[in-house]
Amino acid sequence: MLQNGFLNFFSVTKCGLYRFAKPEAQALDLKETLANLKGWAEDRNFDTTNPWDSRAHRNKTICYAHKIHFDAATGDYLLILFKGDSDKQGPLYGISINPDGSADKAIKKTEVKVNKPTIWGRPCYYWVIPDLNTVASLKFENSRCDSKMFQEWITGCINLKVPLPEYKKIETENGLVRIQFPEPTPLPAESDEQAVLADAIEASIEPLEDMSKKEEEIAIQKYKMYYKFEMTLRTISTSSAKLTELASRVTHIIKRETVSITRTDKRVGWHRLFKRFDVPFASAADETNRKVEFRVEAKPTVEEIKEIIDAHASDNNPSSWDDTGFITDKSGRIVWAESFRLSDLISVDDLGEDIIPGEHLFRKINENRARYLAPIIKDNLNPKTGTA
Repeated sequence: MLQNGFLNFFSVTKCGLYRFAKPEAQALDLKETLANLKGWAEDRNFDTTNPWDSRAHRNKTICYAHKIHFDAATGDYLLILFKGDSDKQGPLYGISINPDGSADKAIKKTEVKVNKPTIWGRPCYYWVIPDLNTVASLKFENSRCDSKMFQEWITGCINLKVPLPEYKKIETENGLVRIQFPEPTPLPAESDEQAVLADAIEASIEPLEDMSKKEEEIAIQKYKMYYKFEMTLRTISTSSAKLTELASRVTHIIKRETVSITRTDKRVGWHRLFKRFDVPFASAADETNRKVEFRVEAKPTVEEIKEIIDAHASDNNPSSWDDTGFITDKSGRIVWAESFRLSDLISVDDLGEDIIPGEHLFRKINENRARYLAPIIKDNLNPKTGTA
């Protein structure tokens, strides 16, 4: 059956081991990260590819590696992850675990009664282009997209599960995992600190937000490192005619947010103004939150509009109400920031499978690879050449 889907593109802004307060990754770039993930996942049973203990990490989404496909010709990867899910929005699929740990093919929950241990959820498809530091999520009717889960899964696997034979892993008494380079490359002894660094370099890959105060103090010492993987939605370039045309017509900026009326919201933004006013009709069905809309007269430049769009795109899980838009002259039509995200369409035959086979899906992507990536390549060239 033909499946129609959408591609949304993300820019990988951080990937690798970072020194505290240093912007450049020292190791484990996107290519190395994915190569390690693929090797690790292929050697493990399906049900052991979730990096977290669900009892200890209740705030993490359960996620498994169903398939990681690598294309040697392009250097691209296609990751099919399986998000543990139980909501009733759309079909739910189960992957049964055999006694030897192998996984059966996915089945719909309504189709058959299962007598084996089964993991219920939905597939998530991600196309990764390391050469362009780009990730594309593919959303079909029977799949999910969760960029926060994708980022956390990669970080969790590297931090907690993936063996790194080229490094020496050390676990401290309080559970902090560190990496030590076995044979550090000597650096020019421009200072005593660099001379010390040349003798031994230690790296911490535990995320700072998961550390105790004492562990954080250790991690932020000079020459300590930790693993980070972050990405943000790609939006159209400032050289786009669509953006230039919009800038010439904008008269107002509109901001919509959902705010709490039961506690002080400490986020920055325009919604802080609303705390000065009484909230009417507090006896409505939802007594804890209100949808608010704020309009301001403005004439932003192309660059300022792009900055607003990028700020909106950095929120990877916006609600159906929360949004930013631009009101244009005369018609008063609202152009929403969401419409400027870099996206495309894809149609693929699912071959009768509930989860589209990875090799088959990548072949379909590869047929239009040049077209999909052309705007990204052009956008990457613009800052360097100044061309449109």
